[in-house]
Amino acid sequence: MATATFKASPDSAPRRSHGVPRGQERTPFPASSIATPQERVVALLLPVAAFFLSWWQVGRLPNLNISICDILLLVCAVAILTSRGLNGAMFGRMSIAWIMGVILLIGGMLVGSLAHGEFLRWPVVGGQYAFAFLLIPMLLTTCSRSLLERCAIAYVLGVATSQAIGVALTGTLDYETITRYVNRHVVTGNGRLGAMTGEPNSNGAVCTFALIFLLHAVINNRIRRVYAAGLALLIIAGLVASASFTGVAAATIAVLLVLVLSQLRLVVTLAIPVALAITGYVVLDGPVPAAFEQRVGEAVMTGDPTKAGTFVGRTVLIKEAWDMADQNLVIGLGSDGYRRTSVYGMPVHQLYLLVLNEGGVLSFLGLCLIMVAMLVEAIILMGRNRVDGVCCLAGFAVFFIYTMSLPHMFGRMWNGPPLLLFALANAGILALGQRVPAGIREHHRRVAP
Repeated sequence: MATATFKASPDSAPRRSHGVPRGQERTPFPASSIATPQERVVALLLPVAAFFLSWWQVGRLPNLNISICDILLLVCAVAILTSRGLNGAMFGRMSIAWIMGVILLIGGMLVGSLAHGEFLRWPVVGGQYAFAFLLIPMLLTTCSRSLLERCAIAYVLGVATSQAIGVALTGTLDYETITRYVNRHVVTGNGRLGAMTGEPNSNGAVCTFALIFLLHAVINNRIRRVYAAGLALLIIAGLVASASFTGVAAATIAVLLVLVLSQLRLVVTLAIPVALAITGYVVLDGPVPAAFEQRVGEAVMTGDPTKAGTFVGRTVLIKEAWDMADQNLVIGLGSDGYRRTSVYGMPVHQLYLLVLNEGGVLSFLGLCLIMVAMLVEAIILMGRNRVDGVCCLAGFAVFFIYTMSLPHMFGRMWNGPPLLLFALANAGILALGQRVPAGIREHHRRVAP
């Protein structure tokens, strides 16, 4: 099936670098003949990890914030580390800013944890951020574009499969049966689809990221458009069933960014057919989940954001966090300190205010530096490869939108997709031999087998 569906990318084969001295161009991993058993392991397991990247609740170990995908990623990282070394310049020209941002983010929370005598929680939170924002991008940017493209396709298929399973279950079984015999996270009590991700808002996010990867694959002729249209409809069905206002808004913004800023012909060849199918479904009065009508449809039709799901409840937490911030600017409350201090007993669903209260101004500046690094790198990439750069910009936009409506986002289903987009774009630049910083070229020369 894969052979009939997906095409080889013109960027997947290594090319002679223009303007890069012989011997310094990047040797892609895996090369045509994989040198070590460790690299064979990575070539096999990394696409599998990408497939299960969105399967958070179903694939998570009981009572732990570790999923099957995380274990596979860790195995791949150890394998590459023992074989050829990881890429320290994992974010292009913005690598130093990125690393400094992560250090400030987790360092501020360390200071707060020590000051309040609550150190035991910091290694968990700090370790999660280090794994998600340092180790994973180092792993991904060590790989070739061809391997990363397979990971991107695997991610799309994983999300589409998750939605297919979720929609099929909710269409044939009732809530009690699904909860008892399948998983209590597939669907909520009010009918919102969590699918294999396990939570409706998270499911809306992975659907949005999958649409970006799907458009990227279509533009680069990695997947036939007839199959892409089918996958898009399946993913959109899952997005609608998740009834996430944030997910629908993020998906609309991301898709418009890719279509308008990259290739307008996609509007004719892909977007219009999908839009016509959706329009026809609505005109024919096809069934729409009641949760979607209540949480998304009413807010869109009336233009009143207070009707979008739990908007009002979140604003209460945001006001509380804003009022508390003055007391925590220098020394924060420490990792998970907000939950213990809040009168509501839960973290504020706004990452910037949460980080400001738990890590003080150091962590807040670190998070801002991370976001600036992503934005600037996306703009730089747009100047080198427009399609890759635009997709990175869309991925950043989605990630930024969710930082405004969620607490800690070190879960790999949140940061894994945008990091894969950036790694894919940087791998494309190195494969094409375009102008890259000398430090990055030198690193890849040293780690190449």
